[in-house]
This record gives sequence, structure tokens and C-alpha cells, in this order.
Amino acid sequence: MRHQTRFPRTALTALAFAAAALTMHADEGIPEVTSFEPTPLEQKIFDGPGVTVTRGEDIYSTLCAGCHMPEGEGAVGGGMYPALAGNEKLEYPDYAVFIVLNGYKAMPSFAHTLSDEQVAAVVNYLQSGLGGNSYEPAATVEQAELSRPQ
Repeated sequence: MRHQTRFPRTALTALAFAAAALTMHADEGIPEVTSFEPTPLEQKIFDGPGVTVTRGEDIYSTLCAGCHMPEGEGAVGGGMYPALAGNEKLEYPDYAVFIVLNGYKAMPSFAHTLSDEQVAAVVNYLQSGLGGNSYEPAATVEQAELSRPQ
């Protein structure tokens, strides 16, 4: 009986010791951040109200690559982020324009973030420049304008 009560006490003591050791060394070697200097691309992106870059590739790398991955390979983690490289739904731009502007499931709407020109640019990049996609870039500003949520 004595052995059974001693084990949890020993385990708790060991855990407390480990936690104390980790806490003591947690701050060593980590510089304190007192200011933030944006990269040149970050300055270009956020220089003024909203997203200011206009090239589809820049818009993708800024807003989309964090979830869909840099080459559009997609990911599964805190959610399901479909692959955009090789995605047959991108052959025609209407679908992608609608999703970018209105969102779908975990994908947020970018209607208040991107202009019609930026939406067309990023969809054209998805169609013809991302991850080996070779669809004809066919998204237009008019499609984006018509697909905006009311």
C-alpha cells in the first residue's frame, strides 16, 4: 500500500522539478522584441489602406499561401485547405472569383480586402502561374464586380 501512494508523490515531485527547470531556462537566449521593422514586401503590401499590391503572385503569397501553401499544394491541419495546384475547378474563373470574394467553409471572404482588379489578378495567377497550372487566365474585373456580395 505504501508503494502505491509514494509513486504519485514522486511523479508529481519530478514534474514540478522539470517545470521549474524549464521556466528558469525559458528566457535565456531570446532577445526581447521592442520594435518591429517590416520587410520591403510587407511595406509595399500594407503601405496605405488595405492590400496595395496588384500582381496576382504577390497577392497569393501574402494572403493565400499561409493556408494553401507556397506552391498551392494544400494542407490539412487546423482545417482542410484544398490544393490549388492541379485543381480542375480553376479551369474556369467564375468559381475561384466567387470563392475569393464570398468565402467558403473556413476560407474567409476577401471582398473587403481586395479590389476587383486584385481579385482578377490573383485568380489569373491561380489559373496560369501557380504550381504548374496551365489554364488560360480568363478572370476579368467585370466577373469580380458581379460576384461581390451585396
